[in-house]
Amino acid sequence: MNYLKKSSLAFALICAVSSSAQADDGVKNWGVMLPTVFASHDSESFNIFKIGTGILPIYQNGQNYWGVNATRNFYTAPSWSTAGTQANVLKRDINPQTGLGHSLALGVSDTQGRNVLTADLNHSASITSTTNYEIFFNRDRVETRNSLVNGVSFNFYGGSLESRISPSWTLIGFLGEQKFSDDNSRTHFRAKLIYDLLPEQWINLQLRHRQYHNSADLTTNYFNPKNYQEDMFAIGLRRRVASWQLSGLMGLGRQKIFEDPQTTTKLVEFEAMSPIAHRVFLRAKLGYSESAGFNGPNYRYQYLQGDLILPF
Repeated sequence: MNYLKKSSLAFALICAVSSSAQADDGVKNWGVMLPTVFASHDSESFNIFKIGTGILPIYQNGQNYWGVNATRNFYTAPSWSTAGTQANVLKRDINPQTGLGHSLALGVSDTQGRNVLTADLNHSASITSTTNYEIFFNRDRVETRNSLVNGVSFNFYGGSLESRISPSWTLIGFLGEQKFSDDNSRTHFRAKLIYDLLPEQWINLQLRHRQYHNSADLTTNYFNPKNYQEDMFAIGLRRRVASWQLSGLMGLGRQKIFEDPQTTTKLVEFEAMSPIAHRVFLRAKLGYSESAGFNGPNYRYQYLQGDLILPF
């Protein structure tokens, strides 16, 4: 099954329903997530397709709600496939003007006959008028073929600081620790320096650095070099079109995997979000990357994600 084609059809349906429904600005107290879609494909022929729905008894808009959702998850690789389910309790309260607030998803995932308690918790707020912080905790299963078969999960926690050091420059630092159930620990460090090249056009330039270190030796469960480092130059763009929020990123960089020579990395992302003022809410995101994987430095990954919330 071609999951990216299937998800593209679902994405087109989301856009069509959203365009027709946004004319209704009446006050609503409930919402339904119908549907939520995620699909990915990589150069190792591993595919993920997730489709779900949810009910939101307390719904103000796409950035402020309470509810529950469930997804059906499909995984395929050459001569292999499996499926699972996940159910979550959801809460989201994000200020659409600042992007600050909190969100949570707590649930249970059942795949390969194994239940995993899952969590996705995030909180961000201002420290001063120019500095924000963010803390997070994420628990989930590792979604590779071997990890799904062997029941590998992880706990990932950490935080970041964002500081506008001048009217045109912003500095972001990130530190996180990821503990896998196979006794490996991965320490993450990331940094971004952002320059507002054309503020009125919302165009910026970014210098991005990320690295991580693994405590355990190589494993076949997931890509696990002793050390990984990447430096990237990127161009970011944000636009408002008829009150829709559009954003994109294009990056080119160099990576180093342990003691191997440096190689090239690429990143392309695009996101569209419907107006928050309209109670019908659509968020869609697409991405493509080239980095390192099991079979060498040219691992390619692409994904599509779409979420539609309808009030009633």
